Amino acid sequence: MDRLYRYILDKESNIGLVREKNEDAVLALVHPEDDRIKLLAVCDGMGGKDFGDVCANYVIEKFGTWFLGQNQSFFSDLLHLREELLNLVMECNQQLILKYGSRQVGTTLTLALVLLEETVLIHLGDSRCYFYKNGEIKQMTEDDSDVWLYYQYRSIKKEWLRYFSTSNIIHNCIGISYEMCRPHIYIYPNSSYQTLLLTTDGVTDLITDNKLQRILRSENIRDVSKKIVREAVFEEQYLFIPEELKQYSYDYYMVPSRGGDNASVVLFSKL
Repeated sequence: MDRLYRYILDKESNIGLVREKNEDAVLALVHPEDDRIKLLAVCDGMGGKDFGDVCANYVIEKFGTWFLGQNQSFFSDLLHLREELLNLVMECNQQLILKYGSRQVGTTLTLALVLLEETVLIHLGDSRCYFYKNGEIKQMTEDDSDVWLYYQYRSIKKEWLRYFSTSNIIHNCIGISYEMCRPHIYIYPNSSYQTLLLTTDGVTDLITDNKLQRILRSENIRDVSKKIVREAVFEEQYLFIPEELKQYSYDYYMVPSRGGDNASVVLFSKL
């Protein structure tokens, strides 16, 4: 297949400095018949459950196999694709429940299917999708976490959520139960972004949106994925609990430590 246009498609994942295994799984695929069609995904297996890594890799493999098994024309029907993606999420959820039962394995999923003119996003959990264009970054998904509700309804700043001890508790994922699997789906024109970035919370717990934006502005786009993960795992971020936040008794607050979680990035950028 000849490359039809110039782009960067990159992925990076690191186990971090504390975890014994990497429970993140990443995917970055180009369709073999048309390189304008791509599938990107990050999954973050739930660290409090057994087999989080197995669960994350199962979902990644399921979507990757589906993507490569379709011919080019299959991706022209947007409404049908939407239903296919939602059905795949529910199928993954059912199979994991049937296989692991009371052990309750779970994973987040943030996925981007890049088509000729649109990008379809599927999202469950607190991994994130960002769009970057004209020097500005914007989070395109909302975290399915209790602390996100403080940001939505209590005037808590988004950058403060990283300090909540309960920040990693989510209420939407694949694998725990039928009730907790409620995929969000969004469709955006490809003109909405120059660069598309997927991250797990091992990145965003340490790296603020402003810092992600500075990296995207200053780094060669070919180095961005490695730079972001390296920052999250190995570089001191000099974070501190804001005095203003301490006035609120919502939670027990703590500063996240570098490398305390697996950190993963998938990036697609037009050149």
